[in-house]
Amino acid sequence: MKKIEQTIKKTQEMTAGIDVIKYAAAILVICFHCERVFQEPELNFLFKNVLCRIAVPFFLISTSYFVRRGQTRSEGYTKRYLRSLLKSYLFWSLIYLPVGFMWIQQSYSLSPALYPVALVVGLFYTGTYYHLWYIPATIFAIVVVQWLLKKIGYPFLLGLAVVLYSFGSLETYYGYIGNGQVKAFFDQYLQVFITTRNGLFFALIFVAAGFFIWDYKAKLEKYQTYSNYLFLGAALLLIVEGAVVYNNLGIDKNFLFSLIPFTALLFWKSLTIAVSRELNVRRLRELGKYYFFIHPLCILWAGSLVKSYELFNNNWVQLITVLVMTHIVSSLIISLIEYPPMEYIELWRRIKLTHRSLVT
Repeated sequence: MKKIEQTIKKTQEMTAGIDVIKYAAAILVICFHCERVFQEPELNFLFKNVLCRIAVPFFLISTSYFVRRGQTRSEGYTKRYLRSLLKSYLFWSLIYLPVGFMWIQQSYSLSPALYPVALVVGLFYTGTYYHLWYIPATIFAIVVVQWLLKKIGYPFLLGLAVVLYSFGSLETYYGYIGNGQVKAFFDQYLQVFITTRNGLFFALIFVAAGFFIWDYKAKLEKYQTYSNYLFLGAALLLIVEGAVVYNNLGIDKNFLFSLIPFTALLFWKSLTIAVSRELNVRRLRELGKYYFFIHPLCILWAGSLVKSYELFNNNWVQLITVLVMTHIVSSLIISLIEYPPMEYIELWRRIKLTHRSLVT
């Protein structure tokens, strides 16, 4: 029993660094979805479209790493995990459904008769609101990577994922496309599929990387002494690529090739980050999860304050307000889950009884 407890404790210590970075990444997602952070265009681009872009790939690698670990330890783990993720996704999709339809009404001249089609597309592809695309993309990528690994193995899987990512990157490098036929084909693709930021073109490579890191972690440890140099090199490449994209902006900026090695190396390094035992990483993990789901509602609320209060016209004030409100609401939800209302009532009853006994 003691040996099992030591093993569990060691595993928790090894993953604590991941939880800390995931929490920071959740904050970066909020910053990205808020208004301009810095007034200087170059600095704002570097922060929002380079640094903040790290968050989603890191989430994908982290999720797939633990899914792969779970597969090796428990039969049927993937089905249970995806079922749980799907339930959570459907719940939050329902929450954001009214907001999503309001956004469609404001942004597109879509006939009400096509709303059922928009609902299907939202649930299975884009999400019912802008941040929820991540869940169907993750589910799709995990299922496909797991299937492809059995069929073709890592060399062909990683090669295929890079090719698909390269096609997806045409939205980032759209301004550099010189071939008219390629541009016309890509335009036709976007008219039908809206974006390449999906499970096939975007998420696949990062999920494959998460699987790979778990399967080859013993061999990768041999190269641990070079990790700092590799990480710095990948960071430099990310900054250089960001500058290239900034000089000729595309349709969107989701795809940066240097995100692949950078986030993979960042995740690998996070496995060795020493975290104080006094830090409640479990709490950070829960907070980060709810930050992701809740922050768009807080952004909408902060946006409504602009119309009523002059103070909230400042972008930094809006950002701080969103961060604070997201944290408060997330903490409240976690507390309600840990201590349901009936338990609060019982606790309050006991406090009153204790107070009465002390008074008498």
